[in-house]
Amino acid sequence: MRSKLMSWLSFMRKKVIEPMRRNYKSPTYLARSNAIGMGLAFAPFPGQVPVVLALWVLLRRTKYRFSLAISVAWTFISNVFTNLPLFYLYYVTGAFLRQDKTAFAYAEIKELFANGILQAAGQISVNILCGSLLYMLIFGVLGYYLGLKSVKNRLSL
Repeated sequence: MRSKLMSWLSFMRKKVIEPMRRNYKSPTYLARSNAIGMGLAFAPFPGQVPVVLALWVLLRRTKYRFSLAISVAWTFISNVFTNLPLFYLYYVTGAFLRQDKTAFAYAEIKELFANGILQAAGQISVNILCGSLLYMLIFGVLGYYLGLKSVKNRLSL
């Protein structure tokens, strides 16, 4: 377990921290990379990496370029082990935002997903979508500004 954690931390240092330290691009380039990766990490669907790759291909010829490696690394905030709790968080947040009084408890959501993703998606997808959009926006903006601040602080050292 410890070796896996150490290899993950080494990967994050190599793919996220070191490119920001190298200073080979502008601060906004690196901040944009953080924003895209962190925002898409909270998307309510599996496969955020192909979405980041598609965005990178579409935007690489524009002024809105970003680092593919940094963005992909940030998408691993959410993974197979954290999806169900994140989906529940999205669901509860979406139910609160929509003022949905028929919100399910965590055990009922877990049972719905055990019975099949399509059945669960049909019943709770609107709340999950609303909740996840809020988190995508918050963490995307937070990623941009924290990344920008981090790079600018690094430049001033």
